[in-house]
Amino acid sequence: MYRVLYVDDEPGILELVRMYLESYGSMLVDTCPSADEAKDLVRKTGYDTIVLDYYMPDVNGIDFLKEVRQSGLDCPIIIYTGRGREDVVIDALNNGADFYLQKSGEPGREFADLYSKINLAIQKYYAEKRVKETTALLRSTLESTADGIIVVDSEGKISAWNRKFVQMWNIPYHLVEGGDYSAILSYILPQITNPNHFFNRTDYRIREGIRPGIDIIELRNGKIYERYSQPQMIDGEIVGKVWSFRDITAKKSAENALRESEERFRLLFEQAPVPYQSLNEKGEIIEVNEAWVRLMGYERNEVIGRSFMTYIPEKCLNDFQRFLLDISEFGSMYESELIILHSTGREIPVILSAKMLTGGPDMGVRTLWTFTDISEQKRIESQKEEVIIQIQKNLAELAILNDGVRNPLTVIAGQAELTLGDRAGPILAQVQEIDQMIDQLDQRWHESTKILKYLHRHHGVFLIHPDGDLDGEL
Repeated sequence: MYRVLYVDDEPGILELVRMYLESYGSMLVDTCPSADEAKDLVRKTGYDTIVLDYYMPDVNGIDFLKEVRQSGLDCPIIIYTGRGREDVVIDALNNGADFYLQKSGEPGREFADLYSKINLAIQKYYAEKRVKETTALLRSTLESTADGIIVVDSEGKISAWNRKFVQMWNIPYHLVEGGDYSAILSYILPQITNPNHFFNRTDYRIREGIRPGIDIIELRNGKIYERYSQPQMIDGEIVGKVWSFRDITAKKSAENALRESEERFRLLFEQAPVPYQSLNEKGEIIEVNEAWVRLMGYERNEVIGRSFMTYIPEKCLNDFQRFLLDISEFGSMYESELIILHSTGREIPVILSAKMLTGGPDMGVRTLWTFTDISEQKRIESQKEEVIIQIQKNLAELAILNDGVRNPLTVIAGQAELTLGDRAGPILAQVQEIDQMIDQLDQRWHESTKILKYLHRHHGVFLIHPDGDLDGEL
């Protein structure tokens, strides 16, 4: 239901027009006999259209029209009057009237014509309002995007653009507002390192073909833009072309930095003296480095994709499974001992450390492992234990030997005194000297025993009981 205000100083006409217009059932008409009263109604009520008489006692319709338009009211206004002079018509239309309708004395035809004009004015007003709203929405959408956008019609005229486009290309506003695509290209092309590869002055034309796609454009100042090209379609027909430009300089820099980082990691991975391997969530080998290949004696292509448990002796599989559980629970595992198998079947004792790596959906979950070959350490420890055992045995034999030597010496000294008497002095002196040497040997034996106990307490060296069992004390 449309709200209509009809202003006329003739009460009879007011009522007649109201009745006629409302008879159609689509309008609700308020009537007013003066412009002053109409001003109050306009301020209080949102009318879809206003119908004005030209001549009224307080003010004429043109003056009222001017005042209403100056107040910002943009609804349709129709001048309906008996005055038919051309200058009045022109004055009304120039000051914002949508239609001018002259009273002719034929009410039926006049009222039908007035009803038609009101409907037409209202429909036009709301259609234009929708266009303005759509245009405003389009403009706000264009301005809110992070991309620079330009739309060119099939005649090479710019039909839409946003400020981001102007800022990205440093184009003067007066140039883009002029709407000439060729002029814009003349400003853009010198900024591009390879302009002929990306731009053609006639590529907006339908006969040239409009190909959707993505291009990477490098500028002379070092910036990098990504250009999206799409045809502009209306009712299935190509009417122009849309280009959007996105500044991907930072993105490209980040990609290059990531690529360089990956290359550095790959170089470190390959050339590291420490054996590395990468396993997937199933425990299958994804990658190994050259040090791993040298340690294990396999070619890289022999092991990729195979389960790492293939290279672990059966007696150590439970240990490896425990390592996997620790990594799953804590994300890492450090310096645990395991035995792995060389390609010849030789067992290699190693110290393992591992850490879980997580990435995107393409990477999945993987673990990175490092190996430290402790074969030489194990060999030295074994030799050290053998040496310690031999030292302990030698000390034990020395203690027995000391006792064995003292007993015969005592017999010799006793026999010399009984047999030789006072002449046994030189023999007893020699016996005494030998006894002192045995005391020194006893002292060295005690010192050696203390050293072995120190090694046990502070360096984990196992000692041997006299019965041959390994223990911590002599």
